[in-house]
Amino acid sequence: MRHFPIFLDMDRARVVLSGGGEAALAKLRLLLKTKARITLHAASVLPEIRAFAEAGRITWTTEALSPAALAGAALVYAADEDELADAATVEVAKAASVLWNVVDDLAASAFITPAMVDRAPLTVAIGTEGAAPMLARAVKRHLEEHLPQSTADLARAARDFRDQAEALPHGLPRRNFWAEWFETAGPAALSAGQPLGAALQGLLDRHLARHDAPGRITLTFTGSDDPDLMTMKARRALDRADVVVHDAAIAPAVLELARREARLVALRHPTEVPPLHQLLILEADAGAHVVYLGAEQLPRGLAQQCRQAGLTVDTIPGLPASHAAQLKETA
Repeated sequence: MRHFPIFLDMDRARVVLSGGGEAALAKLRLLLKTKARITLHAASVLPEIRAFAEAGRITWTTEALSPAALAGAALVYAADEDELADAATVEVAKAASVLWNVVDDLAASAFITPAMVDRAPLTVAIGTEGAAPMLARAVKRHLEEHLPQSTADLARAARDFRDQAEALPHGLPRRNFWAEWFETAGPAALSAGQPLGAALQGLLDRHLARHDAPGRITLTFTGSDDPDLMTMKARRALDRADVVVHDAAIAPAVLELARREARLVALRHPTEVPPLHQLLILEADAGAHVVYLGAEQLPRGLAQQCRQAGLTVDTIPGLPASHAAQLKETA
């Protein structure tokens, strides 16, 4: 990974642009979606940029860019569309220790602006490190099709309700609440025209009224080191697991499917002490969703042993190593 993605707090940022043409206008249209304080340096500007200045949305100055002009700035864009002028802006930015971007010049830039899907407060950033801009556009188009504009309404309602949701215990109960909101309850409230705040409160009341949710165990396996050969059910289970108990032979690329907060427990062998079923039960008794991911077919009787503890146990078929090898050969 060459470019590390971050999200900059633009409410407190000052951004400087050099240039008054089409490249500067394109960046302004994006930056003006934020609350950043924007200063533009250019001897002359397009009428659209002049209109932004006259409306007080940006500060336009004809003064030459200097290190002093970048005092307190978080970012600077070189958008003069002239190689020498942009290079001069870069030198000023370096002298002022401010991150710089040369529009449409990856090699000359200290940071890049990714393709974005804007469903604020949900923002998805997509980058290919300049290798495949058309791929980034394709991914952006795909996400926009699957994230309707109403997603922003659900996200804003969730943001405004976070303090109330803290009444739920941290961890699994709170994750279950938010998962239900975004997957079913929220979209249903939107479709019914119900006020989202009232819908969230009703959902919270139902979750608070529930008894402590018991833990659960999901059993699956994969004979492949290719995460793309796992079933969708297995991938979803890993994404939602609190604890992933796995054979040592499971490939790191497969374990990357687990959510970042999940605790990973590696086994040297499924018959090690304590017995596998006891380890899984012990983890689930604390209220966790435990996934066991084996490197070969599940041990006979494992599901029944776990069910005898009174826990919910799901099994998900896996892909034996022989089938995985055949699929790779024919891919």
